[in-house]
Amino acid sequence: MNKQKCSTLLLALVLVWNAATAYAQKNSHVPTPSEFAGFEVGADRKLADYRQIAAYFKALSAASDRVQIEVLGKTTLGEEMFMAVISTPENLRDKSKYQEIAHKLADPRGLSKEQIDSLANDGKGILLLTCNIHSTEIGSSQMAMEWAYKLATTSDPEMMRRLNDVIVLLVPSLNPDGQIMVTEWYRKYLGTKYEGGAMPYLYHHYAGHDNNRDWYMLTQIETKNVNREVYHEWFPQFWLDEHQMGPYGPRIYIPPNADPVAKLVNPLVHRGNNLLGATMGWRLEEAGKSGVIYNYSFDAYWPGGTRNTGWWKNMYGVLTEVASARIATPIQIAPTELQGGTKGLIQYQQQINFPNPWPGGTWRLRDIMDYELIVSDAALETMSKYRRELLRGVASMAEEAMESAQPTQYWTISRKDQRDPITAARLASLLLEHGVEVQLSGDKKTFLIPTRQPYSRFVEEMLGIQRYPEVRPAPNSGILEPYDVAAWSLPLMMGVDVQKTYLTPEELKAATVLHEVPWAKTEAVGGNAKYLILQYQGNNVFAFMNAAQKLEVKAYAAPSIPVDGARGDHVLIFTAHPQLADLAERFHLQLGSTGGLPKSEIALQRPRIGLYKSYVPSLDEGWTRFVLEQYGFDVKNIENKQVRAGNLNAAFDVIILPDSSREVIVDGRQGREGYSEELPPEYTGGIGREGLRALKDFVDKGGTLITLARASEVVMGEEFNLPVRNVISGAGGRGSASTSDFNIPGSLLRVYIDNQHPVGWGMPKEVAAFVDAPLAFQTTSPAPDTQRSVIAWYPDDAKDMLLSGYAYGAERLERKAAVVGFTRGKGKVVMFGFRVQHRAQTEGTFPMLFNAIEWAGME
Repeated sequence: MNKQKCSTLLLALVLVWNAATAYAQKNSHVPTPSEFAGFEVGADRKLADYRQIAAYFKALSAASDRVQIEVLGKTTLGEEMFMAVISTPENLRDKSKYQEIAHKLADPRGLSKEQIDSLANDGKGILLLTCNIHSTEIGSSQMAMEWAYKLATTSDPEMMRRLNDVIVLLVPSLNPDGQIMVTEWYRKYLGTKYEGGAMPYLYHHYAGHDNNRDWYMLTQIETKNVNREVYHEWFPQFWLDEHQMGPYGPRIYIPPNADPVAKLVNPLVHRGNNLLGATMGWRLEEAGKSGVIYNYSFDAYWPGGTRNTGWWKNMYGVLTEVASARIATPIQIAPTELQGGTKGLIQYQQQINFPNPWPGGTWRLRDIMDYELIVSDAALETMSKYRRELLRGVASMAEEAMESAQPTQYWTISRKDQRDPITAARLASLLLEHGVEVQLSGDKKTFLIPTRQPYSRFVEEMLGIQRYPEVRPAPNSGILEPYDVAAWSLPLMMGVDVQKTYLTPEELKAATVLHEVPWAKTEAVGGNAKYLILQYQGNNVFAFMNAAQKLEVKAYAAPSIPVDGARGDHVLIFTAHPQLADLAERFHLQLGSTGGLPKSEIALQRPRIGLYKSYVPSLDEGWTRFVLEQYGFDVKNIENKQVRAGNLNAAFDVIILPDSSREVIVDGRQGREGYSEELPPEYTGGIGREGLRALKDFVDKGGTLITLARASEVVMGEEFNLPVRNVISGAGGRGSASTSDFNIPGSLLRVYIDNQHPVGWGMPKEVAAFVDAPLAFQTTSPAPDTQRSVIAWYPDDAKDMLLSGYAYGAERLERKAAVVGFTRGKGKVVMFGFRVQHRAQTEGTFPMLFNAIEWAGME
């Protein structure tokens, strides 16, 4: 190094040291987390709740010029969701400049190599660190306070240099509502035998643990809040998401990921992730932290999680998982209890990806926080050390994505030629929300999504189909299972026709880049119309009908009639009302008119809906409740005691059993045998035999019972005596011990629909069904007092079945029923063999659930 460079470096170090010393003197009053909370943060049996954490960060921001608070928005239950922005005062003053640089690097169109190099040199690394999305994984919400305090008060020259290089975006909790729930539950039972035990309800109001499965569909408020910051405001280059896992395996998982690998992710993403993983592993071992594992369990294939979605958008993203305690209560683990059992660690023993196994002993909240503090520091260190390379890497990945696509190749979504034009427009709107470039054709008839854009690979992943890579760890072995699911093709799930085609310059002429989706204008209907009609097709029709019925408007269903504004097999007819035009505009629907009712009309009553809620929390219950509320259905939860009490027809016309096993619903326990953690007495048990008799009585007296996926086992017992059985019962499948003969780990299969049956009204002849359980129905001829209908069924040939994902043993589904219905007297049972409302993502099959509900109200 020459003398001039040495002098420059020495001057920089002196300036950093002087600034750090002056800052330490000026900000000596900054409170520690423990001082502010009034107890030792991280101590056994002590927790700060989200409101205390938020108050601490506000105090830290007021006391330190290295910390600013940005409000992200409200949560589902109304808490204020925030993010701390932490860096040097100079960086924070110029943060808009660095946001703009990050944006240009994420979308480098029009930039030369020299300009990109200059931006990478001048820009700051932007590191997003998110905590506590799963509320029982609570350590990182506590750790966030300590790490923020350290960054806000350090005078260490090396740490100051890192802060000069990097702007940290720190979200202490991605699920504030759940953090409060868990903390309150923990405090309530502190000192009892239930201390640190599970809650009997979801820790996100709708999604529960699945709030980490929402990041390409963006249905939840919290997801939307963070997505907006990431892909429209800050454009961070690196995302670290800190989680916890079970207590009986390794102490912490760090990158590299396990197989399989998604082929569309740029390899540079994995190189960057592995770079950070190597630093994490080094620093953990250096600190004497054993039990560090990589290449374990968590694959590099699925795009549904926080940082995963960013991989297809040229962003580095890392997951860490630390072993859990009992919330804040220590856990004692004997060496004989340590176990492997999943990919990357079949036996709990030393191996190359697990060189220093943890020997067992006491594990506590403080340990979790210490491991997380080390990996958080390692992230900042890596981001600082490789700042220029990582910033250039983002731009180079964006350029490669564009270079791999043809300039005139586009995905197109017609606005008119769709079964449900509104859902088609919603798909375009969802892509915009993701930061994807979407255009509108000059004639306003088609949404155009260029393949040649920075997020080209994300577009391809979301709009294309999936073929799960069959990676086998050894000859003649089974495939490596996906971490989550094997398919997520948005057009298939949403029931939208999307084409990939080449467009001519003439076709692209006058196309405009959209910032928001323009909804089709609705035309007013004649003011003298006695009846107004809608095509019985699409999800918003049900939202309109529910809103109209709340206005006490009478609604009817009828076969298609030749009037303006109505097409298809069935229509809905409403008595005229002055507010219906406004409702039509609100839901983007076109009303027609007619002078009278056809003779074939069926009056529709507004059903009273009960949704069963177990004390073993059902993710499907939350998602079902969310979907129904989004479309205006009035739904009330019904719990074990109310079911057992009987007389259900007095309160409900429809009862829905969400996806849960018979053991959970009837007995209130998970699994058929073994140890089950005890809950407080008021939260134990299931509906029992009494409840089964009450549900049968409900149907016998005219009620409609709807079962989703595994809940169908409840009505396949002797209590209901229906002529139906599960032909794949006992086979391997999602969650089963063996997948040797049947394995469909969350895939989209072709299903045919009887759209003349009320449950199939408005549906096409075939749909994509999301299947992830070994369940298919075989019906037989019923007794004279019962009628049965096969409403949906699988193809005759397994080769025609798989649309996206992976399916082994699909021949067992050939010519089997996927949805069946039974009527006995006035009562009805509808059994869905797949979740038509899976995670609020399968919009193309929502109408089948809605129709089943409306069937209950048909006179």
